[in-house]
Amino acid sequence: MVQSREYYCEICGAPVKKPKYYEVEGAIMILCEKCSKYGTPVNMPKTNKRILKRSQFSKKRKIPELEWELVENYGLVIRKARERAGLKQEELAQMIGEPASYIRKLEKEKIRPSDRVIRKLERKLGIKLLKNIELEELSTPADLLKSKSKQDKITLGDIVYIRKKKKDHAK
Repeated sequence: MVQSREYYCEICGAPVKKPKYYEVEGAIMILCEKCSKYGTPVNMPKTNKRILKRSQFSKKRKIPELEWELVENYGLVIRKARERAGLKQEELAQMIGEPASYIRKLEKEKIRPSDRVIRKLERKLGIKLLKNIELEELSTPADLLKSKSKQDKITLGDIVYIRKKKKDHAK
């Protein structure tokens, strides 16, 4: 006995007998006749249709990411490693497939390198540019109060630890 799969409109949820694919704001969806006015029809080959099944999306699990940050003075680290290797900025840029101006900006720390460029630089120069962020053991506010002398004033920065979300500045 062959079971036919039931399809539903991804906008209104109405049952769809024969699925038709439409592109709506960059997303490919199965739409009913009423909702088809919101998208443009897309002819999809049969091999790509299975990608759109909801069951595949629900099985994906998010893997917790490790927190990494760029080392302090990364520009100096890059420059010293480049000089140690006897390379000019232009030569290093050519080796990693980036413009020489990008290397100059990195060495002056005017920009933050992308993760892809960090990996290339680490491989070519034999350096470590990323370090694992370890959450510090923070004292309780009461411990801070005891450790401070009466002359020192306690600031909000002594008590609160704020972890900022890093933004990746692409070249």
